[in-house]
Amino acid sequence: MAMYFLNILTTPILFLNYLILFNLSKKKVLNNINYSLFLMAIFDKIAWLYDPLVRLSSRSRRCAEKIKFVAKLKKSDVVLDIGGGTGLIASFISDDVKKIIVLDPSKKMMAKSKSDKIEKVYGTVHGMKFKDSTFDVVYCVDSFHHFTNGHKKKEFDNAFHDSIQEMLRVLKKNGVLVIIDFDTEKFRGKMMNLFEKWFFNGDSKFNSRDELRNLFDPFKVKVEVFDLDNSCYIAKIPKINK
Repeated sequence: MAMYFLNILTTPILFLNYLILFNLSKKKVLNNINYSLFLMAIFDKIAWLYDPLVRLSSRSRRCAEKIKFVAKLKKSDVVLDIGGGTGLIASFISDDVKKIIVLDPSKKMMAKSKSDKIEKVYGTVHGMKFKDSTFDVVYCVDSFHHFTNGHKKKEFDNAFHDSIQEMLRVLKKNGVLVIIDFDTEKFRGKMMNLFEKWFFNGDSKFNSRDELRNLFDPFKVKVEVFDLDNSCYIAKIPKINK
Protein backbone atom coordinates (compact mmCIF):
# COMPACT_ATOMS: atom_id res chain seq x y z
CA MET A 1 0.00 0.00 0.00
CA ALA A 2 2.76 2.43 0.89
CA MET A 3 4.61 1.75 -2.37
CA TYR A 4 1.39 2.26 -4.30
CA PHE A 5 0.94 5.75 -2.95
CA LEU A 6 4.63 6.52 -3.41
CA ASN A 7 4.21 5.76 -7.08
CA ILE A 8 1.01 7.69 -7.73
CA LEU A 9 1.88 10.88 -5.88
CA THR A 10 4.22 13.51 -7.20
CA THR A 11 7.43 12.19 -5.65
CA PRO A 12 8.31 9.65 -2.95
CA ILE A 13 10.02 12.43 -1.02
CA LEU A 14 6.92 14.62 -1.00
CA PHE A 15 4.71 11.77 0.14
CA LEU A 16 7.13 10.85 2.92
CA ASN A 17 6.81 14.40 4.19
CA TYR A 18 3.05 13.99 4.33
CA LEU A 19 3.34 10.70 6.19
CA ILE A 20 5.48 12.43 8.79
CA LEU A 21 2.96 15.26 9.02
CA PHE A 22 0.11 12.82 9.46
CA ASN A 23 1.95 10.94 12.19
CA LEU A 24 2.64 14.16 14.05
CA SER A 25 -0.95 15.27 13.76
CA LYS A 26 -2.16 11.97 15.19
CA LYS A 27 0.09 12.57 18.16
CA LYS A 28 -1.78 15.84 18.72
CA VAL A 29 1.14 18.22 18.47
CA LEU A 30 -1.19 21.06 19.43
CA ASN A 31 -4.72 21.14 20.79
CA ASN A 32 -7.54 23.67 20.60
CA ILE A 33 -5.77 26.41 18.63
CA ASN A 34 -6.32 28.09 15.31
CA TYR A 35 -5.59 25.65 12.47
CA SER A 36 -3.19 28.07 10.79
CA LEU A 37 -1.06 27.99 13.92
CA PHE A 38 -1.33 24.21 13.93
CA LEU A 39 0.03 24.12 10.38
CA MET A 40 2.94 26.35 11.38
CA ALA A 41 3.72 24.14 14.37
CA ILE A 42 3.66 21.00 12.23
CA PHE A 43 6.25 22.41 9.84
CA ASP A 44 8.33 23.57 12.79
CA LYS A 45 8.30 19.98 14.01
CA ILE A 46 9.52 18.45 10.75
CA ALA A 47 12.00 21.20 9.79
CA TRP A 48 14.97 19.07 10.88
CA LEU A 49 14.01 16.35 8.39
CA TYR A 50 12.19 18.20 5.62
CA ASP A 51 15.17 19.94 4.03
CA PRO A 52 17.48 16.90 3.66
CA LEU A 53 14.60 14.84 2.29
CA VAL A 54 13.55 17.41 -0.28
CA ARG A 55 17.16 17.86 -1.38
CA LEU A 56 17.12 14.24 -2.53
CA SER A 57 14.69 15.25 -5.27
CA SER A 58 15.54 17.41 -8.28
CA ARG A 59 12.08 19.00 -8.25
CA SER A 60 13.12 22.19 -6.43
CA ARG A 61 15.84 22.91 -8.98
CA ARG A 62 13.43 22.22 -11.84
CA CYS A 63 10.87 24.58 -10.34
CA ALA A 64 13.52 27.27 -9.95
CA GLU A 65 14.62 26.91 -13.57
CA LYS A 66 11.01 27.17 -14.75
CA ILE A 67 10.45 30.29 -12.67
CA LYS A 68 13.58 31.89 -14.12
CA PHE A 69 12.39 31.11 -17.64
CA VAL A 70 8.74 32.10 -17.26
CA ALA A 71 9.42 35.30 -15.29
CA LYS A 72 12.49 36.19 -17.40
CA LEU A 73 14.45 36.99 -14.25
CA LYS A 74 17.13 39.69 -14.45
CA LYS A 75 20.10 40.57 -12.25
CA SER A 76 18.32 43.76 -11.19
CA ASP A 77 15.18 41.99 -9.96
CA VAL A 78 13.89 41.94 -6.39
CA VAL A 79 11.98 38.70 -5.78
CA LEU A 80 9.53 37.37 -3.18
CA ASP A 81 9.08 33.64 -2.49
CA ILE A 82 5.79 33.11 -0.60
CA GLY A 83 5.71 29.96 1.51
CA GLY A 84 9.29 29.16 0.58
CA GLY A 85 10.02 27.10 3.70
CA THR A 86 13.68 26.19 3.91
CA GLY A 87 14.53 28.46 0.98
CA LEU A 88 15.69 25.64 -1.27
CA ILE A 89 14.08 27.01 -4.43
CA ALA A 90 15.25 30.51 -3.52
CA SER A 91 18.80 29.19 -3.22
CA PHE A 92 18.72 28.19 -6.89
CA ILE A 93 17.56 31.69 -7.85
CA SER A 94 19.54 33.95 -5.50
CA ASP A 95 22.64 34.21 -7.73
CA ASP A 96 20.55 35.42 -10.66
CA VAL A 97 18.76 38.35 -8.98
CA LYS A 98 19.55 41.45 -6.95
CA LYS A 99 17.60 40.35 -3.86
CA ILE A 100 15.29 37.51 -2.83
CA ILE A 101 13.07 37.26 0.25
CA VAL A 102 11.44 34.10 1.58
CA LEU A 103 8.18 34.66 3.45
CA ASP A 104 7.08 31.69 5.57
CA PRO A 105 5.12 31.01 8.79
CA SER A 106 7.63 28.46 10.09
CA LYS A 107 10.69 29.97 11.73
CA LYS A 108 12.38 26.58 12.08
CA MET A 109 11.94 25.85 8.39
CA MET A 110 13.50 29.20 7.48
CA ALA A 111 16.32 28.61 9.95
CA LYS A 112 17.47 25.74 7.71
CA SER A 113 18.46 28.26 5.07
CA LYS A 114 22.04 29.34 5.81
CA SER A 115 22.51 31.44 2.70
CA ASP A 116 23.39 35.08 3.31
CA LYS A 117 21.90 35.84 -0.11
CA ILE A 118 18.38 35.03 1.11
CA GLU A 119 16.46 37.35 3.40
CA LYS A 120 13.93 35.57 5.63
CA VAL A 121 10.69 37.12 6.83
CA TYR A 122 8.29 35.42 9.20
CA GLY A 123 4.64 35.66 8.16
CA THR A 124 1.95 34.63 5.68
CA VAL A 125 0.47 36.04 2.49
CA HIS A 126 -2.38 37.53 4.48
CA GLY A 127 -1.49 41.05 5.58
CA MET A 128 2.08 41.24 4.30
CA LYS A 129 4.09 44.16 5.69
CA PHE A 130 5.86 44.99 2.44
CA LYS A 131 5.23 48.32 0.75
CA ASP A 132 3.23 48.58 -2.46
CA SER A 133 5.12 47.82 -5.68
CA THR A 134 8.19 46.36 -3.94
CA PHE A 135 8.92 43.28 -6.08
CA ASP A 136 9.67 42.61 -9.73
CA VAL A 137 8.68 38.96 -9.34
CA VAL A 138 6.52 37.16 -6.78
CA TYR A 139 6.19 33.38 -6.82
CA CYS A 140 4.70 30.61 -4.73
CA VAL A 141 5.43 26.92 -5.18
CA ASP A 142 3.07 24.33 -3.64
CA SER A 143 1.72 26.96 -1.27
CA PHE A 144 -1.21 28.57 -3.10
CA HIS A 145 -3.57 25.78 -2.04
CA HIS A 146 -2.66 26.49 1.60
CA PHE A 147 -3.92 30.08 1.44
CA THR A 148 -7.33 28.79 2.60
CA ASN A 149 -5.95 27.12 5.73
CA GLY A 150 -7.77 28.36 8.81
CA HIS A 151 -10.84 29.33 6.76
CA LYS A 152 -14.22 27.67 6.39
CA LYS A 153 -15.15 26.37 2.94
CA LYS A 154 -17.61 29.22 2.38
CA GLU A 155 -14.73 31.64 2.99
CA PHE A 156 -12.32 30.06 0.48
CA ASP A 157 -13.06 32.47 -2.39
CA ASN A 158 -12.57 35.48 -0.11
CA ALA A 159 -9.33 34.01 1.24
CA PHE A 160 -7.98 33.57 -2.28
CA HIS A 161 -9.21 37.04 -3.31
CA ASP A 162 -7.43 38.67 -0.37
CA SER A 163 -4.26 36.66 -1.06
CA ILE A 164 -4.20 37.59 -4.74
CA GLN A 165 -4.87 41.21 -3.89
CA GLU A 166 -1.91 41.22 -1.53
CA MET A 167 0.43 39.55 -4.03
CA LEU A 168 -0.51 42.01 -6.76
CA ARG A 169 -0.23 44.92 -4.33
CA VAL A 170 3.43 44.21 -3.54
CA LEU A 171 4.22 43.47 -7.19
CA LYS A 172 5.53 46.29 -9.36
CA LYS A 173 3.70 47.38 -12.49
CA ASN A 174 4.77 45.06 -15.33
CA GLY A 175 6.04 42.63 -12.70
CA VAL A 176 5.24 38.92 -12.87
CA LEU A 177 3.45 36.61 -10.44
CA VAL A 178 4.24 32.90 -10.84
CA ILE A 179 2.22 30.10 -9.25
CA ILE A 180 3.19 26.42 -9.28
CA ASP A 181 0.66 23.98 -7.89
CA PHE A 182 -0.81 20.54 -8.39
CA ASP A 183 -3.08 20.20 -11.41
CA THR A 184 -6.42 18.63 -10.44
CA GLU A 185 -6.98 17.72 -14.09
CA LYS A 186 -4.05 15.28 -13.93
CA PHE A 187 -4.10 11.93 -12.16
CA ARG A 188 -1.35 12.69 -9.65
CA GLY A 189 -2.84 16.10 -9.00
CA LYS A 190 -6.22 14.49 -8.31
CA MET A 191 -4.63 12.05 -5.89
CA MET A 192 -2.82 14.83 -4.06
CA ASN A 193 -6.06 16.78 -3.91
CA LEU A 194 -7.88 13.81 -2.36
CA PHE A 195 -5.04 13.16 0.06
CA GLU A 196 -4.86 16.73 1.31
CA LYS A 197 -8.63 16.95 1.66
CA TRP A 198 -8.44 13.89 3.86
CA PHE A 199 -5.36 14.98 5.77
CA PHE A 200 -6.28 18.63 6.20
CA ASN A 201 -9.99 17.93 6.68
CA GLY A 202 -10.85 19.86 3.53
CA ASP A 203 -8.94 22.92 4.69
CA SER A 204 -6.68 23.16 1.63
CA LYS A 205 -8.09 24.02 -1.79
CA PHE A 206 -6.44 23.00 -5.05
CA ASN A 207 -7.64 24.80 -8.16
CA SER A 208 -8.01 23.55 -11.69
CA ARG A 209 -6.63 25.78 -14.42
CA ASP A 210 -10.07 27.26 -15.10
CA GLU A 211 -10.70 27.82 -11.39
CA LEU A 212 -7.37 29.61 -11.11
CA ARG A 213 -8.22 31.89 -14.03
CA ASN A 214 -11.63 32.63 -12.51
CA LEU A 215 -10.02 33.66 -9.22
CA PHE A 216 -8.01 36.30 -11.09
CA ASP A 217 -10.91 37.62 -13.19
CA PRO A 218 -11.80 40.45 -10.76
CA PHE A 219 -8.25 41.81 -11.10
CA LYS A 220 -8.37 42.16 -14.88
CA VAL A 221 -5.03 40.46 -15.48
CA LYS A 222 -4.05 37.79 -17.97
CA VAL A 223 -3.37 34.28 -16.64
CA GLU A 224 -1.25 31.96 -18.78
CA VAL A 225 -1.05 28.35 -17.60
CA PHE A 226 1.46 25.75 -18.82
CA ASP A 227 2.41 22.19 -17.93
CA LEU A 228 5.24 21.94 -15.43
CA ASP A 229 5.34 18.14 -15.37
CA ASN A 230 2.87 15.25 -15.16
CA SER A 231 1.39 16.47 -11.89
CA CYS A 232 1.65 20.27 -11.75
CA TYR A 233 1.01 23.41 -13.74
CA ILE A 234 2.85 26.71 -13.73
CA ALA A 235 0.90 29.93 -14.12
CA LYS A 236 2.30 33.26 -15.30
CA ILE A 237 0.36 36.38 -14.32
CA PRO A 238 1.92 39.67 -15.49
CA LYS A 239 0.70 42.78 -13.65
CA ILE A 240 -0.69 44.30 -16.81
CA ASN A 241 -4.38 44.95 -17.35
CA LYS A 242 -6.01 42.91 -20.09
